[in-house]
Amino acid sequence: MTCHGSLPLSEPASLPALLIMLALLLALRAPSAQAQPLAGSAGSSSAATWADIDALRTLLEASGSPVLQKDCGRRGLQGLYHQPSGTIVVCRVHRDPQGVWNTLAHEATHRMQACAGGPISRPGLRQAMARTLAAWAPQEWRSLQAYPRGQQLAELEARYTARLPPVQVLQLFRRYCGAGPRSPLRPDA
Repeated sequence: MTCHGSLPLSEPASLPALLIMLALLLALRAPSAQAQPLAGSAGSSSAATWADIDALRTLLEASGSPVLQKDCGRRGLQGLYHQPSGTIVVCRVHRDPQGVWNTLAHEATHRMQACAGGPISRPGLRQAMARTLAAWAPQEWRSLQAYPRGQQLAELEARYTARLPPVQVLQLFRRYCGAGPRSPLRPDA
């Protein structure tokens, strides 16, 4: 089970690849008034809507991942992905659509990792992703350090992806999991 507290694609001209290039540029310089924050960061113009949430939920469910909303009862828990069943739970702790989106996109990234059979980011860009996350979402970066070393890459990808604009998260999900029925245990089934 993965709890919430790839980005780069092979085609160099794809929209997600352009976003990664932007992330690299942001990571190579200190944050300034000219730099653009990741979606969901303070000052972001890419706030998620309920329609974005519904679109991602629809894709998740079409890929065999039920999405549930529950009272989780564990302090600090916002959501989780249960890999054996493919189920995503969004805890009833959010006050606005951006919070729901962040958790749903985070857990959807763990689903993408399951579909891909491992990490979804290219090794050469992970350090830039980490720098970008640390610059634009320092609390997310600090919480990442609490995870065991073996889980930190999966969490980095999930936290980073959750901050991408919704259109890009939807594109990534389609790339890694498609939109048709799939078994939660065997993404190629």
